[in-house]
Amino acid sequence: MGQTSVEVEEPKEAEKKFQSCLDILALETVNKYNISLLLHGHNVLATVWSGRHDHDKAYQLLEKAKELHAGYLHSKAPPPRGYDEIFMDEEFSSEERDVMFEKLYTNTLFYLAQVYGVRGDNKQAAAHCHITLQRQLEADDFDPLDWSLNCATLSQYYVTMNNYQSARHTLACSSSVISNVQESSENASKLYENSSYSDESNDNEKIVKTRADIERCWIKFCVNLLKDSVSDLQSSDLSDKVSKLTEMKNTFEDEEDKEEKEEEVEEEKKEEKLLHG
Repeated sequence: MGQTSVEVEEPKEAEKKFQSCLDILALETVNKYNISLLLHGHNVLATVWSGRHDHDKAYQLLEKAKELHAGYLHSKAPPPRGYDEIFMDEEFSSEERDVMFEKLYTNTLFYLAQVYGVRGDNKQAAAHCHITLQRQLEADDFDPLDWSLNCATLSQYYVTMNNYQSARHTLACSSSVISNVQESSENASKLYENSSYSDESNDNEKIVKTRADIERCWIKFCVNLLKDSVSDLQSSDLSDKVSKLTEMKNTFEDEEDKEEKEEEVEEEKKEEKLLHG
């Protein structure tokens, strides 16, 4: 019922139902039958509060979800039942349950990245976005267009931090994924060139737009890298000039000191001659 309230955009009802669910589950010990439902409830309730602009509340719920996930893994318990498995006649295998459980946690990290961004903590937002993208790629559970664009967008944060190695890595990953999508699309176009398949042109437009956005990120990367390189060279040249001037100044001062000492020695010799006249 709570999920239905979310889907029909009734946040108040969704908040009440999910909070009621979590309150009931809080009375039980965490186990393989309720942990997935706990994670899912915290994730969804966090999105509800975030939609109502209470990002601190959303943050607390997501951090609690992280804590629950870590605690369950630490307990060495078997993969938990899926939160929607109770509504099905068939049961999932341990491998399938593990995949579903980790996907719930990936969602937690994804929502946390968004909440950190809204809270102005760009460093944590980027870190959680990076982990989310990595987990999605490893699980082979992602939309390639969204993933490649999100990966390219993450590179722009690294550019602002002058971390060009990480920026180039994320852009390269993004370009690799979108290239595979484009190649698949071209093969599909050959299959459907004599058919009335209407969605194929729309897919191509999305691919072209996403690729253009990624290439713009590459351009920003290159422009900023050149600017910073010029600045570094100028700073290096200035430092070299200052070092040379300092060296010349020290040499000049040493020569002056040497001349003064020689003059003092000459004066002493003259005085000795006068005394012994």
